[in-house]
Amino acid sequence: METTRNVLLVLHFVGLAALFGGFLAQIASPIKNVAAGMMHGALLSLIAGIGLVGVRTSLHESDPANWPLTDNAKVAVKSLIITVILIVGYTSRKKGKDAGNSSAWLTVGLLAFTNIVIAVFWR
Repeated sequence: METTRNVLLVLHFVGLAALFGGFLAQIASPIKNVAAGMMHGALLSLIAGIGLVGVRTSLHESDPANWPLTDNAKVAVKSLIITVILIVGYTSRKKGKDAGNSSAWLTVGLLAFTNIVIAVFWR
């Protein structure tokens, strides 16, 4: 079960890297858009995160001393943020790509950064 958790954690990090890396890669670009890779990364992070919560619950049931329960408030906040990222990103992608959408790009990037900060500092 720990191997499954580690695989899901790696996938969660890969999704995060695609999301936030896509944001950082466009900082110098004059036309900023929410790239498809950013949205794929956000979706991968969401799916892997849900899997991590499930595996963590299972690990807690088998060994509560080593695996404390998941903080449901933290999971809810992070899930809400990634859902907003997906909504903003996918709705902005339906609009014209030639003109760019800096506000959606900035919103997605700042929310992704917020999710990183929550993951690191909320214990």
